[in-house]
Amino acid sequence: MKKLISAMTLLSASLCCLGQSLDWGIISLCCVHLRAEARHASEMVTQAVMGTPVKVIATQDEWYKIVTPEGYEAWVHPQSISLRSEDAMQQWQNSERYIYTNISGYIYQTPQENAMPMSDIVLGCIVERTGASANGFIKVSTPDGRHGFVRTGEVKMLSDWARQQPDMNRLEREARMMLGTTYLWGGMSVKGADCSGFTKLLYFSQGIILQRDASQQATTGEAIDFSCIDNLQRGDLLFFGNNEGHINHVAIYLSKGMYIHSSGYVKLNSLIVGDSRYNNQPILAARRILSAVDSEGITSVCRHPWYFKH
Repeated sequence: MKKLISAMTLLSASLCCLGQSLDWGIISLCCVHLRAEARHASEMVTQAVMGTPVKVIATQDEWYKIVTPEGYEAWVHPQSISLRSEDAMQQWQNSERYIYTNISGYIYQTPQENAMPMSDIVLGCIVERTGASANGFIKVSTPDGRHGFVRTGEVKMLSDWARQQPDMNRLEREARMMLGTTYLWGGMSVKGADCSGFTKLLYFSQGIILQRDASQQATTGEAIDFSCIDNLQRGDLLFFGNNEGHINHVAIYLSKGMYIHSSGYVKLNSLIVGDSRYNNQPILAARRILSAVDSEGITSVCRHPWYFKH
């Protein structure tokens, strides 16, 4: 395996010498762990799902340091990313792509029921269309060139999906489908998420890119007076913190005092004293995202130049 990876690195270097600098990449596996340092034993600081475009800014020991669409820096293993030149990246941006809109599923080897899987796939993954629909399936390819079939009802055209209006009712349905999902530090997928990874994932499902961490998310959006529950709307972000006033947790408000968040596992809690699900952790801030889309720190996918060439 060491020789294979070294060969890949030499190929990349050769292409760079030919003027095809590989400054871009696309995450090629379903849920990729991104590390603080260029080694497997390093802390996982975040995740990225298949089809996420990234900028390559450094290399070390065959690892790549990347920047995610929201500006987060981390290291990724070479087997988890498909490198792209500027021209190849533009081809991907102009290609016919699909986004996976179910919570989780598979890309299958053949277009038929009970087929063997080729890859797992989760909410938010992006694949390219490479063939016509057949038997309720669409032929697609992953960023690293593997071909398979997804169910037509589980994907949407990326261009159409990115132009749709955010729907907080749909966001709530998808959030509730993750109830019981285990908390994962650095996680940002339906297979496991931390608190801000959970909110970021659910807003991405609505075509909106948030900042990565709770403390960052708390500085974006419209500030809401949370002293009265009636001021809150479905989809507002609630921020909690420690006794020193430092924000360290975020949740999504639903309605009637209820909110959903990843804390130990994805669960429901209440702001109402006396409710059996009441949580007495004090709120430090509340922010509304929908009234501030495309303001600083809140970017719609359709306007992000890494997803679509403008």
